[in-house]
Amino acid sequence: MSWFKNWFADELYMELYAHRDADEARSAVDLFARITGADGRSLTCLDLACGTGRHAFELARRGHRVFAADLSPTLLAAARRKTRRHAGRLQLLRADMRALPLGRSSLDAVLQLFTAFGYFSDDAENEAVIAGVRRTLRLGGWYMLDFLNAPQVHRTLVPRSESASGAAHVIQERSIENNRVEKRIVVRRDGMEREFTESVRLFTLDDFRRMFEKNGFLLEQVFGSYEGGPYDTDSPRCLMMARAV
Repeated sequence: MSWFKNWFADELYMELYAHRDADEARSAVDLFARITGADGRSLTCLDLACGTGRHAFELARRGHRVFAADLSPTLLAAARRKTRRHAGRLQLLRADMRALPLGRSSLDAVLQLFTAFGYFSDDAENEAVIAGVRRTLRLGGWYMLDFLNAPQVHRTLVPRSESASGAAHVIQERSIENNRVEKRIVVRRDGMEREFTESVRLFTLDDFRRMFEKNGFLLEQVFGSYEGGPYDTDSPRCLMMARAV
């Protein structure tokens, strides 16, 4: 089984990343609105690899029509428990990001946040995600893609860390191998031990520029944080705003 199918299907994932909360999502959507002028308009948006839906809920709260797509039934079930307040504006979809079940030129914007890219071992499959996003966007539509900042990761990667998550003891081991960030996660709780992995292709900003240009996008702006800070090689994030051309 692919690492992402295994890890994202387990409720431990939500527990470990609980600090990625609604406040962080609000900052990202604030930036999206500021760059696109989305507030005050009703856009049709896709939150791609939506997880438990925190960005989708914020978009719906602002009056946008939102599709929220993820492959994990576990994460979608968690999102579904919170969707009632957004009935009529938000639709959850179980979908593989390489084969989006949405019509050609049907969207005004796609947001793909919190390193929801680079999961596949074949670069052609990763690039197919960008091509699929372009197919769904109207001319002039926005693609907000949030990723690791490769130079910063190379310099600051922490090889090993240990932490507590509730009653669990969590060990995370990290390395860069074959241009991928590899993470081994060991969770010990109640005398039991479970192990998961993460593996993300470490694309650079130049890699993204090439993929965008090849697949019908113009990269218009790059930010280094969810708050819209400037991008440089020390930025915590590489947050890209591309336009369908």
